[in-house]
Amino acid sequence: METKYRALSREMILTGVNAADPRQSIKDSVRVEGDTLTVRGDTYPLKNYDRILLFGAGKAATPMCQAFEDILKPDGGLAITKLGEEICIADVKTIPVKRAYHPEPRKENAEYSREILDMIDAIGADERVLVFFMISGGGSALFSCAPKTVSIEDKFLLNQLLMKCGANIQDINTIRKHCSEVKGGKFGKRVAAKGATLVSLILSDVVGDDLSVIASGPTYKDATTFEDAIRLLKQYGIWEETPKSIQEHMQRGLENPDLEPPREVPQNVHNYLIGNNLGALNAAKAVAEKAGFHTIILTSQNTGEAKIIAKAYMGIAKEIQDSRNPVKAPVCLIVGGEMIVTFNWEDRDGFGPTREFVLSSAIEIAGRKNIVVAGCDSDGVDGEGKSGAIADGNTVARATLNARHYLDKHDAEIFFDSLDDSIQFVSMTNVNDIIVIFVGEKA
Repeated sequence: METKYRALSREMILTGVNAADPRQSIKDSVRVEGDTLTVRGDTYPLKNYDRILLFGAGKAATPMCQAFEDILKPDGGLAITKLGEEICIADVKTIPVKRAYHPEPRKENAEYSREILDMIDAIGADERVLVFFMISGGGSALFSCAPKTVSIEDKFLLNQLLMKCGANIQDINTIRKHCSEVKGGKFGKRVAAKGATLVSLILSDVVGDDLSVIASGPTYKDATTFEDAIRLLKQYGIWEETPKSIQEHMQRGLENPDLEPPREVPQNVHNYLIGNNLGALNAAKAVAEKAGFHTIILTSQNTGEAKIIAKAYMGIAKEIQDSRNPVKAPVCLIVGGEMIVTFNWEDRDGFGPTREFVLSSAIEIAGRKNIVVAGCDSDGVDGEGKSGAIADGNTVARATLNARHYLDKHDAEIFFDSLDDSIQFVSMTNVNDIIVIFVGEKA
């Protein structure tokens, strides 16, 4: 039975990842019939526009732009994606593609972002322009343009501090929005001020799909303040280390309400969420149901320390076997979200939340039969290397390596590689974690 569970688990994960393919998400969301462009049921008559501009920012920028240009050829634009061998670059023919740094922005990020702003600023007073913006995970760092009083070097230092301080993505992006000319809806406001129409197509890598948080919400409204940003910098103990130019910009923001992010989305700015974690989980669920399993999506909003969270879910799996609570076995449980791993930043080689979750789970169910757990990060990277792993009650016994030791060292990749139980695949997007737990009858 465990062999069947393992095979289904792998199939479910790959199906979930494929369901989040950015190209398919664009094709499902955008179509052109005659002179009418339709986006998720909303129509945009092409005769109403003189030009169409296409921009993209994020790890999935190129496949999103490629899929769009297959539907409608733009008259110009620019895509910014992540520099790195693990990022799959689609062949975009109609606009230039720039590769910048992530997670800490550098001068290239600012230069390419400024090119986008220059194209927006160049829109003529009498022009009717339709602007499409493809947004995906990583967009916050890649689409990064600091105020003119803040150097990119200082912005780089700020991001290093944010990566190390233990803040969640919501708090990090609150701070980022108040040191940017594009985040927190400022890009949308800039486009609207030129009289253009902006359509943002968004792939969510944020738990809960808050549009103000995804890529720091460049085209959405925002309710955070400079006071919030300063409070968070102090709360996480990094205010004193924050570069002086950023401190001074924050202080100016306290005195000038015009520097705050827009509180409403302009009338000619339209945001569409076209892909998220729950969509991937539903695709995985369909595989298990087709195989005849009672299947439950427990949540798409799972967060917390991976190795600790694993104890809770394995406790549920064991309870199902032992007491048939809260459901009767056999059952397939599906979990999504975004976990974390606490480690020394300098020792980050080889870590990965989902692999750590699976390794911790293997320890918790050691000796149990008919429980299989598999997990992956949908971007196919999950740190540096493999994206996930699979385990069962025999994993710890099979291993020649000490499971507890490799969990404590955050070297789950090495552990699962030794068993040929790592999961690796090619992906062009990130919609967070996909975790599958099969629980069969107690042996």
